[in-house]
Amino acid sequence: MSDPAITPKENAWRSRPLIGILAACAVLAVVIIILGIKVGSLDNRVAADQKQLADAKAAATQAQTQLDQAKAATTDLQAQLDKANAQVTDAKAQLDLAREASARLQVVMDRAKVQLADLQSQLDKSKAQSADLLDQLGQATAGSAQMLTQLDQDKIQAMDLQSRLQKAESDIAQLQPLLLKAGHIPVTASFERFNGGRNFTLHINNLYPEPISVDVAVAGATVKRSQSGVIGGSGTFDVEKLTAGESVVIASSGYASMNLTVQ
Repeated sequence: MSDPAITPKENAWRSRPLIGILAACAVLAVVIIILGIKVGSLDNRVAADQKQLADAKAAATQAQTQLDQAKAATTDLQAQLDKANAQVTDAKAQLDLAREASARLQVVMDRAKVQLADLQSQLDKSKAQSADLLDQLGQATAGSAQMLTQLDQDKIQAMDLQSRLQKAESDIAQLQPLLLKAGHIPVTASFERFNGGRNFTLHINNLYPEPISVDVAVAGATVKRSQSGVIGGSGTFDVEKLTAGESVVIASSGYASMNLTVQ
């Protein structure tokens, strides 16, 4: 029951705070609802952003893996390229060495041909001497058996020298590299007759383009002697005043000796 002493106006004033509180509660409820909607939307956006971030990280990881694989493949290709370049360089060096060796061998062969030409000249000289002896024999006494015998010997030796020269021309070209490789002394030797066959001179020719030292030992029936010298590249060394039948040994450090008999 209402107090009869309270007027309607006072009653209206008393109800105003309650209405304000109800209004405030209603506004607060609306605000809470709006905030809840916004928070839900924000959660959805954060979840979407996190998913995009996770996808981006996975893509970045995959890209890094592919990059590492590409780097490894590039490193392997570079190693293969370096190996191929090294093989090419080695092959080129071997080719240059082969060309240099071929050029040196050609020089040696050219010098050997010159020496063969010199031997041919000596043979021609021997033939000329034989012809001169034959002319002298025709002018001398027909019954000189000694001159006839000497002439026959000269002819035989000339023919033998011709045969040796022809054989030497083919053998030197074929055997010279093998002889050098096998350790044989790289020289050729030939005898030249003087004074009607009573004296000989030994010509020692160096087949090598570099100088070579030689020691020549001569042993006869009663006398032994030696002679040493240095033969220049493709040069000649002479040992004079030899007698038929003497033994000659040509030696040089690092090579096998050459044994000859004066004839």
